[in-house]
Amino acid sequence: RRRVLKHAAELADEMVLELCANMAEQVPELLNEDDAGDTTFVRQENGLLPSIAIVLQQEMIKFNLLLNQMNSSLVDMKKAINGFIVMSSDLDAMYTSCMNNQLPGIWNKVSFATLKTLASWLKDVIFRIDFLRTWLHEGQPKAFALPVFFFPQGFMTGALQTYARKYQQAIDTLNFKFHIHDGWAADVKEGPEDGIICYGLFMEGARWDREKRLMAESIPGEMYEELPPIHFEPAVRHTPKEAEYQCP
Repeated sequence: RRRVLKHAAELADEMVLELCANMAEQVPELLNEDDAGDTTFVRQENGLLPSIAIVLQQEMIKFNLLLNQMNSSLVDMKKAINGFIVMSSDLDAMYTSCMNNQLPGIWNKVSFATLKTLASWLKDVIFRIDFLRTWLHEGQPKAFALPVFFFPQGFMTGALQTYARKYQQAIDTLNFKFHIHDGWAADVKEGPEDGIICYGLFMEGARWDREKRLMAESIPGEMYEELPPIHFEPAVRHTPKEAEYQCP
């Protein structure tokens, strides 16, 4: 019986070691501000960075904190399994999470909010980092994937601040009006004069009828449907029309 238990433990160790090695290969490199393109952090006439550029800096700090935690704990897990360091309570919990395809608690503490499994979460991290890295290298995108942000509210506030400074408006008088585009994010060839174009939003229990440009009943068997890109346009004291449904 002891042999069976020992063999099972060894198999579990091998599985976790292989999983950690696989994840370590996939962890993206840190986002380095020194890699910024010529148009990414251009200061305005007043010497300040645009609000949207500050949002990128803030997001980079949060993602780098997450990436550092991932890298260090994956190294420590390998050492602990091989007996080079003590298996701490955090590493023990991480070991169990890896076995169950769950996000380890020590990563969850510094992660964006998520309900995904470990494998799906890692794909999500890679997608978000890729988007931010492209933004860092090539300058402000024409359209933004709203789900990439740790703090989407901060990003939207940054868009309002940009408008407020441009037109000398008090930010507390601004809110968004929305225009739903035709096509998909890849079809957006130019950013708007004011505001931001966002994609990556989904409707649950309903859909957007592209031909009628209205909300419609879901197609049977399809619970979720991706919305087309949406132009978030700042406006002073904007009041939606009564005919416009304020979708939560």
